[in-house]
Amino acid sequence: MTPSAPGFVVRYAVQAASCSGAVLAGILALIAIAVNLRAQAPRTTHLYEQVGIRPEAVRQGKLGSCYFHAVVAALAQSNPEMIRNMIHENPDGTYFVQFADGKKETAYPEDIRYSRDSGYDLSQGLWVAVLFRAYAQRVLRQSLAEAVDRTDLFALVKHYAEDLIESNDAVLIAYDRAIRAVVDQHGHIDRARLEANLKEQLKSISVPEDVKNSLVSMLDSGGFFAVIEGTIKQNGEIFGAYRAVGQGGIAERVMKALGGSAELTENDAENAAATLLSRDASAHRPMAACTGGSRYSKLHSQHQPLPADTAAWYVESHCYTVLGYQAESGMVTLRNPWGDQPYPDGVLKLPIASFVSAYLGVISTTQ
Repeated sequence: MTPSAPGFVVRYAVQAASCSGAVLAGILALIAIAVNLRAQAPRTTHLYEQVGIRPEAVRQGKLGSCYFHAVVAALAQSNPEMIRNMIHENPDGTYFVQFADGKKETAYPEDIRYSRDSGYDLSQGLWVAVLFRAYAQRVLRQSLAEAVDRTDLFALVKHYAEDLIESNDAVLIAYDRAIRAVVDQHGHIDRARLEANLKEQLKSISVPEDVKNSLVSMLDSGGFFAVIEGTIKQNGEIFGAYRAVGQGGIAERVMKALGGSAELTENDAENAAATLLSRDASAHRPMAACTGGSRYSKLHSQHQPLPADTAAWYVESHCYTVLGYQAESGMVTLRNPWGDQPYPDGVLKLPIASFVSAYLGVISTTQ
């Protein structure tokens, strides 16, 4: 990065002590935009509707966001009050979502409607879409902070840039909406189009033009764009891409963010899997399981035939909610977040032998 690093951050660092009129005006304008983000049209449906916080209310849309919807359904199964306590509805139509680590994100009506109107979330009630949007913002905010840290900016400049990203929703939402407009189905981002869309999104932010240009020029800072692109590829579905690079570890990250902890215990022997399922079911822990990396998945990748009875329910690289386990019969009850495969409600029961072969393991909280 040359000495012409983002001017707004340099200006904040140099003039912070005197708090010049231009800087103060910029800060106040950003605060005003953050407030104005709340002044959107009213909600078009209720937060929970009649079905409430239940697994069957959770319906994945046309994106490959099974890792998110399966985990949310698992949490709804194990501890619906925890989810209710996470979401705080505000009179202005926004929602605060407080994650397990105490960090908060504000979900705005326009972005919630985007998740619903685009068909990305088909759940009953808005609560899943609210969590979906808040989680996407959390991921992007963390990524932007990491991207700033990876740049060749001076340490003091990085501090002010990171502080702006951490505290300002207007900047975050501008990046978020710009990314959603240009990401392709494989999670790739056209850099030139992202720059153009970011400029467009920043038009509504009432700060000096050189500050806006500085926000855009961060894309040219060393390492910044690479980190953002990597994050979108790994979490593509929450930004509008159907095929991300892979789902490895993503369901665990969702479980940790929402549930406070997460571990993946891979399936090995049937007895060990049965013991784990019995333990977690008795403790009312949320459980999810994904087919990627399983024995069936390896057969699939080698173009080998799967058992005939899998056709009605097995989906490759897909995550399911584990609803329960019956030790007496050795049957595992699961739910596909699509909500309709197998017909009619996506719920299936498998013997423990089939479960061990079809799923990599069990993702659950550790407490």
